[in-house]
Amino acid sequence: MDKLSMDYQKRFSDKLIFDQSIFDYIDPQAKLHEETKDNPLSSAASCLNVLGSLMNEPEELKHFLNHFNLDIETIIEFPSNSDVGGLIYKDKGYVVFEWIGPKKSPINEKGGGRGQNRTSIDAYVIAKVKGKITQLLIEWKFTEGKSRPLALERFSGNKGLERLKRYSSVLMPLRGKEEFPFNFKEESGIGLYDFSADQLYQLLRMTLLAKTTTPINIGTLKIQDYRIVHLSHSMNNDMEILHERYLSASPGLKKYSGKKLYDVWNEILTPLERERFRSGHWDDAIKDITNEPLRKYLTERY
Repeated sequence: MDKLSMDYQKRFSDKLIFDQSIFDYIDPQAKLHEETKDNPLSSAASCLNVLGSLMNEPEELKHFLNHFNLDIETIIEFPSNSDVGGLIYKDKGYVVFEWIGPKKSPINEKGGGRGQNRTSIDAYVIAKVKGKITQLLIEWKFTEGKSRPLALERFSGNKGLERLKRYSSVLMPLRGKEEFPFNFKEESGIGLYDFSADQLYQLLRMTLLAKTTTPINIGTLKIQDYRIVHLSHSMNNDMEILHERYLSASPGLKKYSGKKLYDVWNEILTPLERERFRSGHWDDAIKDITNEPLRKYLTERY
């Protein structure tokens, strides 16, 4: 039984979203993926079905997220109508979807908005971790790589040149400092261009966004730390393994062909940055949900 196939997921076409009321808590300015309400294979929909259904249940949400060794002490309600660097977030509850941070991109992206032409975080949660107010930036994967091919040459061509300039200019001031996140050598080995495959490119942007927005004020809250949380489905080896075909534009990573994405990413990160990265399978954590109707729906579907 392949739960990631269209044939299986079509069984849920009459109820793609478990709780439609979750949309009432999301700021209308956030542009959700068009496929959310009509594509059974939508990652955005699966994220909404799980984290959206828990967005007003802080203890349930904490229990679910702590499955990934986050050591959350308390989930903090998002301060609705907060001005975050010139952008008002009208979201309600304990989870914000399509988070971009301040109005002006701190990682040099031009224009765009929440869910369009900007690095937009699938789910954003504020929590107290080890005594610090911590922002959790969550990337949520479902059928990527299986239902559609991954982009593999994000740093190729004219757009690639623009992207290299954009993100390298964020990293340059950190060179030689403890806060530099990656194990780059001076002139050999892994470089920025090796993050050309889509899943690596997304992790790069998430890391830079988190780093450039810590600290930041959200209402009366002062963000003191961050965690990058990358969650995938346990049956999606197309996403989770760095297959040789993904590394055509990543010469520095070819030695990692066939290795697990999360193992490789942890090796790329510096020790300090590694402490801020968490990963795992979101479908494995469904069993931790105590809401029986929700758990039953999620277990049958995912």
